[in-house]
Amino acid sequence: MINIEFECVEGHRFTGTFSDYKSFLDQDNRKMIKCPVCDNPEIKRIYTGCSIHAKNSSIKKDNRYDLTLYEQLAKFSRFIKENFIYVSDSFTEKARAIHYGIEEEKNIYGKATLDEIRELNEEGISVFPVINSEKKYN
Repeated sequence: MINIEFECVEGHRFTGTFSDYKSFLDQDNRKMIKCPVCDNPEIKRIYTGCSIHAKNSSIKKDNRYDLTLYEQLAKFSRFIKENFIYVSDSFTEKARAIHYGIEEEKNIYGKATLDEIRELNEEGISVFPVINSEKKYN
């Protein structure tokens, strides 16, 4: 079972419960999901936080799925540094230039504030904030 949060165009929020993601997609494609308050089928999905369950650190790590969350983040950070171009503080300008076709498409990473990330997303520019996993947090 999965729960998905929705909001209709009238601003009513509600939760839908589905047997699996495929069931959600099927009902969504057939416009079967409607607001329980006003019966309006014009809804949007609201993304909410997720639950992360830490594994016992004594588990042997022969399998890539046995890595802790921090180990996975460090691995992801290494992948980005090895395969993306670092553009430092000019990240938002470069992301816009790539999105609008001013610069050629390429994978970049750099620095941006949460407000800048929010603005990019509002413009339809998909960006993914990543924490610096090189730092140790205690």
